[in-house]
Order: sequence, then structure tokens, then C-alpha cells
Amino acid sequence: MDKKRLVALGLVVTLGVTASACGKKDETEAAEEKVAVEVQKPSMGNLSTDTAYIGMVSPQEQVYVIPMVSGTVTETFFEVGDVVAQGDVLFKIDDEAYRLQMKNAQAAYNAAQAGVTAQSGGARDLQNYQTEQQIQQLKDSLNDTYENKDDMEDTLDDLDKKGKELDRGISAGKKQINLLTQQLGLLNAQLEAAKAAYNAMEEALKINPDAYSADEQNKIKSTMDEAQKNVDDISRKLAEADAGVTAAQNSLAAIEASKTQLESGIDQIETSQDTLRDNIATAEGAYSITQQEIYPESDAASAAQLQQAAVGIDSAKMQLDYCTVTAPIGGVIESFSVEKNGMAAQGNPACIISNKESMTVTFSVAEQAKNTLAAGDHVIVERNGVQHEGVITEIGTMANQQTKLFQVKASVSGAVDDLPNGVNVKVYATTEREENKLIIPYDSIYFSAGDAYVYCVENGRIVKTDVTVGLMSDTEAVIEEGLTADSQVVKNWSSKLRNGVEVELVSSEQSTDESDAAEEE
Repeated sequence: MDKKRLVALGLVVTLGVTASACGKKDETEAAEEKVAVEVQKPSMGNLSTDTAYIGMVSPQEQVYVIPMVSGTVTETFFEVGDVVAQGDVLFKIDDEAYRLQMKNAQAAYNAAQAGVTAQSGGARDLQNYQTEQQIQQLKDSLNDTYENKDDMEDTLDDLDKKGKELDRGISAGKKQINLLTQQLGLLNAQLEAAKAAYNAMEEALKINPDAYSADEQNKIKSTMDEAQKNVDDISRKLAEADAGVTAAQNSLAAIEASKTQLESGIDQIETSQDTLRDNIATAEGAYSITQQEIYPESDAASAAQLQQAAVGIDSAKMQLDYCTVTAPIGGVIESFSVEKNGMAAQGNPACIISNKESMTVTFSVAEQAKNTLAAGDHVIVERNGVQHEGVITEIGTMANQQTKLFQVKASVSGAVDDLPNGVNVKVYATTEREENKLIIPYDSIYFSAGDAYVYCVENGRIVKTDVTVGLMSDTEAVIEEGLTADSQVVKNWSSKLRNGVEVELVSSEQSTDESDAAEEE
């Protein structure tokens, strides 16, 4: 296509320079020499052009899995991308502290039960032995709480250091966002100026087709396209910087939540220590009492202690069950923010499960494109060379204040493996359409001083025919005026194409060979 037009332009210049020298003699010789051409009649059909956008994939349904207790993750059973069923065990949290609580509760219950048995049966020796065991177990448990508290305080210091690092990163990211926002403002102003220049050129060309040369037109359009590209690039970088800051802020919030949970855990341990000390004191007091005769007043106290111990067992069992985290629904794991030997914070999302039977693709368009789109329109979503059909489900009515673009959402079904959550994809949407029009190959059209024309064959000779071109694609163009359905349009290019030249109709292969030979000559 480019070679054909360059050679054709060269011929126009050459003919213009040598016209006075050659005169009618050259025209006669050209007319006498037959030119081999291939012709094609215009077809009646539809032509549309698609615009490519960058979209983000997300599932239509997501569930956040939030642990009910804090602690160190001891086991994980799935990874990002795995499919889980409802009730599957996702990960386990270190249950040593909760087993200790269970052990303490069971020991307290056993002691209370032993007290009741001793008081009801009068077996002092047995009661004394059991009470001694209870006291020793409580003391062992108290020693264990000191170790757990030290470990949690060390973890709290580590989280504090990580939080400070993230805070510095957030400050740097916000500075970058401010710089990119300023650049976007300047680039938007340049884009508006370029669009204004382009619109002014189009208005001038309507009045005077020769007002701008082809080079000037291309330069003005290139300036506008470059300005649009710069705006798109800075907008993308701004979105990436904003996403980075958001991610850092989320991580910082998670760390703060973990610190809060650790501080709460330390408080709970301290409270547990107080309880253990009280239990030890109570057990030692009960032991002292059992050295004497069982008093009727101790019966009521033992019964109350037994009931309290039973409640403690139920509470400890519930906490222990929380250490095994299961999937509330079936689906695909999109995010898994906990890892073995890492921390799981109570109340902080640890896993995201998505139902990906249908995915949503979100992309942004300019106002002009927004006005041509409608809910229900089909789009093509492409990633890694694989295309999927989608349907527009939502068109935003408010432009983004920074990018000045409108958000559009499309639904794509049955693309779980090809369209993972969070990836960028290309979205092709039809923004221009012509229906029931005369269409010819784009390569059959020539341009001179802004006017379009084609070569037709009439009565065995070339006839240069002016045409009005409508919508164009890379391979075809709509002809608004100048041709009919019966016009015989020359498809192949030749340096000998001139108005009035006698022609010889040939096949596609013959015209290609002769065209190549003419180019070499």
C-alpha cells in the first residue's frame, strides 16, 4: 500500500514536470499501450471500526475469609488459584495457647470435680493428691504464659518496625501521585489544545480542501494522537501509583490490626495470669481446707466452682475450634495473605474466594466513545492472544475527576482460566458503524490534494473517477458518492494507470506478476 502510493506520487510529480516536454505524443503512446488490470465491483455491506481499551478483570462474587482468633499459621492447604469446596480446611493457626487454655479449663474442672467427690465421699488422701496435682498444673500453666507473652512481645516489636517502613513508603508514593497529577493536568491542557487545532483544521478543510497540505494534516493529527497517548500513559502511571499506595496502606492497616490483636493477646495473657494466680491461690486454699474436716459451707462453693469450670471448658473449646479456618463457600482462591510461620490477625481478611463462573471487565472510555456505547452491546476481550465475547452491562454517567474518562463494565462468562482476577486485558468495542453501504478495498483508493479517486474500467479503457469516502478500516472503505453497484473498480496498482488508457482484464495472479515487473522497471 505505501509503495503503491509513493510510486504514484512520484509519477504525479514527474508527469507535472515533463508535461510541457512530452505533450500529446506521450499521451498517445500511453493510450496505445494496454495495461493489465484486475477489476472488482463494489459490494453492498456493513463496515465498522473497533477501538481498543485496557480493562481490569474482577469476579462478580467474592467472599473474604476472616479468622476469629490471632496467632501463628502452622499449616496451609491451598494456594492462590486452587479450587475449594465449602468446608475445606484452608489453614490452621497455632493452637498451643488455646490448648493450654483448654488444659487449664479441664484442670480446673477436674479439680472442682475432685473437690466435690472428696467432699461427698470423704476421701481426704485422694483429694489431697488431686489438689496437689491441680496446683502443680496451674503453676506449670502460669510459667507457660510467661513464655507466650515474651514471644508475642517480640512479634509486636517486629511488626512495629515493618509498620514504620511501610509508612515511609506511603509518604514517597503520595509524593509521586502529586507529581503525576500535576503532569496529567498539563498533558490534558496540551490534549485540549491539540484537539482544538484538529477541529479548526477540519472546519477549514470543509471550506477550502486545499487549506492544509497532507503533511500538515498528518502533523496536526499526530500531535493530537501523541497528546492523547501522553495523557493515557500518565493516567496509567497515576493509577499504578495510587494502587501501590493503597496496597501499602492496606498492609499498614493489617499490621496495625495485628499489633492491636497482639496487644489484646498480651492483655488476655496478663488477665489469664491473674486468673491462674487466683486459681492457684484458690487451689492452695482449698488444699488447706481439705486438711481439715469438710465443712458444709464448702459444698456450695465446690458446686459453683464446678459449674464455672464447665463454662471454661466450653469457652476454651470454642477458641480451639477457631484455630482451624475453613472455606465458607466453594470457588477459586484469589488471594491468600497468610503463610506458614506467618501471623494471622483476628478480624483481618486472610483469604479471598471468588465464584468465577462469570467475570467482570472494567475499562474507561472518553465521552465521545461513551455516547456510542449502550448496555447490551457486544465487546471482545483479549488476553495472551485468546479472545472472549462479552456484553456491556454498565456505563458510568460520571467522569473520573483526574482522567476525565467514563467507566464501563462488561460481563464475560466461561473464562475462568484465561481471565484471572486482577489482570489487565484488551477490550475491543465498536465505536463507529456504517450499514448497507457500497464497500471497496482500501487499496483501490488514491488521494490527491485531499480529494479521493479510483480508477474504473468503462468500454475497455481507464476512467479516473472522483469518489466521496466514508468510514474506512485497514482493508476496506465505504463509498458515499461516485460509484454504483455495477462500477468496475481497478484493484491492482500499476505505474501505467492513466485516464483513457486501454486495458486488458486479467486474473489476480497475472496482475500481481505484472505489477511487480512494473515496480522493478
